Amino acid sequence: MQARKGQAAAEYLVTYGWALLLLVVVIAVILSTGVFNPSYFVGEECVLQPDIPCTGHQFYLSGGKSVLEVRVENRLGYDMLLDDASVITNGIGAPGEKEWKGGITSTRLAQGANTTIRFEFDGDRQPAFDSISRMKLSLKYYSCAREVNPECTSSGSPHTITGRVTARVLQQ
Repeated sequence: MQARKGQAAAEYLVTYGWALLLLVVVIAVILSTGVFNPSYFVGEECVLQPDIPCTGHQFYLSGGKSVLEVRVENRLGYDMLLDDASVITNGIGAPGEKEWKGGITSTRLAQGANTTIRFEFDGDRQPAFDSISRMKLSLKYYSCAREVNPECTSSGSPHTITGRVTARVLQQ
């Protein structure tokens, strides 16, 4: 009678052992796809302000450096003189926070027009392909409204807007 109790226990363990093994294999396959990677759930965004929106952005690796391109549009209702652009990164190009200037000179941007600002991050610390990077974006501009600055020069007080960029690193 003792032998039968042992046999029943062994059959029970073997039956549920196969089920547990199958469950472990399924979980391993799901984890290997990267579905539970936190960066998988992070959405890309580029946010400035409603009157000067970021209408597109791209962050990619190219020739040993990373490049951020941001397209902004003028919806102020009047022209603007885009004077300066910078972005603050954390751990890109150098350890810690670093401010990078955009490749832009004083550009008159007509109402309704858009322009692309390009930032190049060189240095020994580059983000990994398909990783998520968060940056702070800052633009300085002068109003070209007739009442304020009819000649559209860089005299007077500048306006500064800040926003954020969250982008996935692509390969070019």
